[in-house]
Formats: sequence, C-alpha cells, structure tokens
Amino acid sequence: MFVELYNPMEPVLRDTLIHHPDFIHQIKWDGIRGIIYFENSKMEIRTKNNSHVTPKYPELQNLKKHFTGDNGIIDGEIVVLDSKGKPDFQKILARHMIQTDHKINYLARNNPVFYIVFDLLYLNNQDLRRFKYSDRKELLEKYYVNGNLTAITDDFSDGASLFNLMKERGMEGIVSKNRTSGYVSGKKHSYWFKTKIKKTILAVIGGLKLKNNSPVSMLLGIYDSKDQLVYLGNASSGLKQNDLYLLKNHMTTLKSDVSPFINYLHAPNTLWLKPNLTCYISYLERNAQGHLRHPEVNGFSNESPKRARGEEITCQQ
Repeated sequence: MFVELYNPMEPVLRDTLIHHPDFIHQIKWDGIRGIIYFENSKMEIRTKNNSHVTPKYPELQNLKKHFTGDNGIIDGEIVVLDSKGKPDFQKILARHMIQTDHKINYLARNNPVFYIVFDLLYLNNQDLRRFKYSDRKELLEKYYVNGNLTAITDDFSDGASLFNLMKERGMEGIVSKNRTSGYVSGKKHSYWFKTKIKKTILAVIGGLKLKNNSPVSMLLGIYDSKDQLVYLGNASSGLKQNDLYLLKNHMTTLKSDVSPFINYLHAPNTLWLKPNLTCYISYLERNAQGHLRHPEVNGFSNESPKRARGEEITCQQ
C-alpha cells in the first residue's frame, strides 16, 4: 500500500455563514472521518488519526469496485443512517468501539455503515492536493461511482438555503469550501469552514462541581417517562460570574445529601442539589452514553423542572 499517509484537511468552525461566489456548500455528515487508500485490488480505511480500521467495516470492502482508477486516495465520512437518512452519531460511535468479529459481522449485515465521499486526493500515481477543489471534485465524479452503501456528497451554491434545510431535518450543519483552494492538512487555512446547528434543551440542575468550595460547573439532567432524573453531563461554558455568584448563594438552601440522578450517584468534589432549578443548555449532539456534546449554558429559566423532558429546539451556532 501507500508509503505516505495523508493527514486530512479539517474545516474551521465559524459562527456565521459564508456568502461568496468562490464557495460551495455541503451537508456536514455527523460520523467518523475515513480516508480510503486504493491500490490495485487492495484497499485500506484509516481514520483522521491514521488508525487502521478496515476490519471494523467489512461491508465497505467492496468499495474498490466503485473506484475506477488504478490507484487513489479518497476522503469521506463513515456514517450510520436512520430510517430518514439522518446520521446517527451514537450508533456510529458504538459501532466504532466494537472489537469482536462476531458483533462486527452481525452489525455489518443488519445495521451497515454508509460511506459519504467528498474529495479525491490521489489518482493514478499523481498527488492531487495542489489541484483546485473544483478540479478534484470533477475527477472524483469521473472515477467514483455511487452505490448502495456509498455516494459522493452534493455541492450547493446557496449556503443559507442548505443551512435552513439542515435545521428542518435536525442535521449537524454545513461545510463551506473554497472551490479554488488546494487540499491543506489540518486547520491552518482559510478554505474550508463549518457552521454548526446547535440544539437547545431545558435541563434540571442537579448538582455543582466545586473548587475551593465555589461552583465551577453544573450537573444537568432531564426527566424520563418514569419521572426519574437522568444525568446528561456537566456544563461550565457560558456561565457568567453573576451566574456563579447566584449558584454559590443558593448552595446551602438547595443542598441535598443524595444525588437526584438515577444514573449518577457518586462523584468527587460534587455538591448535590434538590432538583428545583432549571436552565437552557445548547449543545451539538448526545453521545453513546446519552451525554451532551459541547454543552453551553444559555441562561437560567423559570420553567418547572418537570417540563425538562428532552424536547429540543434548534438555533445557529
């Protein structure tokens, strides 16, 4: 196989959408990055950290028939899609963690992954990373054929319309790419950007992480169908000094001797609270354990704790 392993180009997070004719826009697929190396009849799948994961995805072994070049390197995302075609990050993460051949083969048959292709980095003994994105994409569409478990992602000229569509469908966001740029490993560039859609949820504050007897983050939860408080993780980002001051002043009156969470009972440097306070939390997704990814505190709420049931709204990052 190839001697050189390519480090992937990563989009830079930005708060606002790009409106410029040099940029195209794509769906941001919420999965695991997969760079695939083709040479003759062989193929190898590697993650963005260059971990070799080919055996984990036996259903992708036939991707070689979709690539018509002699050799090449393609870049894309490995995802698990639900019945509506939406990526399920919890499922791909769980799939990625499986080690036993029996479980891997069972899921490959019954819950297969899908490979979304978005770039061509090497073709027929030629490094394409200095080529313009638009030229690489043209070659990709010439030398790669869509199939049941793989497809080339589409380019859109209207980023705002695509972003609003992703909001409606509950997707992660969009990626905007300069059609004239080369392929630059890492994030030290100004050619690829991602704009994410954050979800907002009403959560119950069930505890505080303390440092020197002062709160530094909040432990959060929502109620399930049995009226049990389920732990979602902790959040400190977004907390203002006045918020921390308010929490410290209420620590004594809200203090509880036991955890209010059904699934989180022991934690060092934690003060449990009676589940009386609520707040709004924005986040990207929930991980395989059900915890919030990248939670941020939007502010306290006057809503009843019993209304914290997991309903979500969306807003721009």
